Amino acid sequence: MTTESDTVTDPVTTPVLHLVMGSNAGMAGGTDTTAIIADVDVYSLDSLNLSRVRGLIVNGNCDQIYLERRREILTDFVANGGRIAVMGHPLTDFLPDLGQWRKLQYSGPKDLAISAGSPHPVWEGVDPVDLSFRREVSGFYGRGYSQNLPDTAIVTNYIGRAGLPVDYVYRLGRGEVLVHGGIDLSVYQYDPNTSSRVFPQLLAWLAQGDGTDLR
Repeated sequence: MTTESDTVTDPVTTPVLHLVMGSNAGMAGGTDTTAIIADVDVYSLDSLNLSRVRGLIVNGNCDQIYLERRREILTDFVANGGRIAVMGHPLTDFLPDLGQWRKLQYSGPKDLAISAGSPHPVWEGVDPVDLSFRREVSGFYGRGYSQNLPDTAIVTNYIGRAGLPVDYVYRLGRGEVLVHGGIDLSVYQYDPNTSSRVFPQLLAWLAQGDGTDLR
């Protein structure tokens, strides 16, 4: 006999989940921090037991139309103390107050250069130059900016000559939302400079969320 509880997966054992599209991690660089984070198919969101989860990473390749239809799940998770890190280009309102990504018009490295904004634990000790250039190429970190940010947003990094927001954080209820408008930050974890600090610090920040029992 099937009960309602049978439709919910067992509680996950990692404090952070990385929502991806099936087995395709998209822009993710992979990670060996399996004690902290686990990849989960975004289409299983309805059946996930989030009672022990403190943070979620939304990969940049996730189906945002699907996420928008599950807006209540995501909103409740954050409002009750969880933390969500959004990678890539938010184009739908799958979270309240989520800004919109826009492509940046650029013609050279200075148009894509990253500059530091307000201090934040995720980027502590990270040189913006190391984010601006990866393998001697500019534009890996981001090629766009966010607009229509909530009034409470703190911009943690800017991009380009005009200093447009590329990374920002805002509170939502008891929790927080972090938006990185570019490639999944996990790709930097093995780089031979200060940019390798970003992903471990992101995981640490996410794991400090209060978490919530949504059952």
